[in-house]
Amino acid sequence: MILITGANGHLGTQTIDLLLDKKPDAEIAGLVRSEEKGAELKQKGVEIRVGDYTDYSSIEKAVQGIETLLLISSSSLEGRIGQHKNVIEAAKKADVKQIFYTSIVQADKELSPLSPDHAETEKLIQESGIPYTIYRNTFYMEFLPLFLGNAMETGQWAFPSDGKAINLALRSEMGEALANGLKNSGKHKNSIYEITSGKAYTLDEIAGLLSESSGKEITYTDVPISEFEKTLQEIGLPEDQIAMSVMTAETFVNGALDFTFDDMEKLLGRKPTGLDTFIKNFVNP
Repeated sequence: MILITGANGHLGTQTIDLLLDKKPDAEIAGLVRSEEKGAELKQKGVEIRVGDYTDYSSIEKAVQGIETLLLISSSSLEGRIGQHKNVIEAAKKADVKQIFYTSIVQADKELSPLSPDHAETEKLIQESGIPYTIYRNTFYMEFLPLFLGNAMETGQWAFPSDGKAINLALRSEMGEALANGLKNSGKHKNSIYEITSGKAYTLDEIAGLLSESSGKEITYTDVPISEFEKTLQEIGLPEDQIAMSVMTAETFVNGALDFTFDDMEKLLGRKPTGLDTFIKNFVNP
């Protein structure tokens, strides 16, 4: 049986749907925080297991009888390594045969402030002795509208990047790549995949794509992180939202997403959707 954590989140749900589509007889369990959150999954024939990364005993119960575990990284940044450690230790105790984990692209280089937690989790998985498959995901293409703020209305886009390019990939295609891996998990033992689309773009190039697709001039301005943070504070955004925005900016500026690999293309069996295509559909839905 396959256990997918974060089963009612976007990536978890998409992975389950695609896995059921590709392998209808797959035995899938989904980890959720309550029975209510698993109601829709249950209707699809998914077995519901209730647990929370922070509650070891609940995870210990949830992994019983599981052969393959997909550990989708915690969305809570506080104590994230400890949360992941609970799952890994419980999996080892339950004799789970293989762990899939969603990390961040080039995690071992620790270029992003988000990378260290992932790098440490990868290390914990490898030290556990359980065969592993690590998907090092870049940022979701679906997040681009969040990065833009009100740029499409004002025609002005200010965001730190220090001229570095970013590679974004569709979350839905990441889910498909995961489903393909889980479908034939044995072929992917002790593998690390760098999950990106086929091309990275500078933010100035992205502004050009937006201008071309919308017919409206979008001007990009590269600003220092300190100025960016000050602007967000003046707008009055919540502190946690500012913190995440600054971490995103630091990720861009450090070149942490300025990578392009063909692993996703191999896992999908086709070229992943490009940012140019996404922008055309986003501007003209």
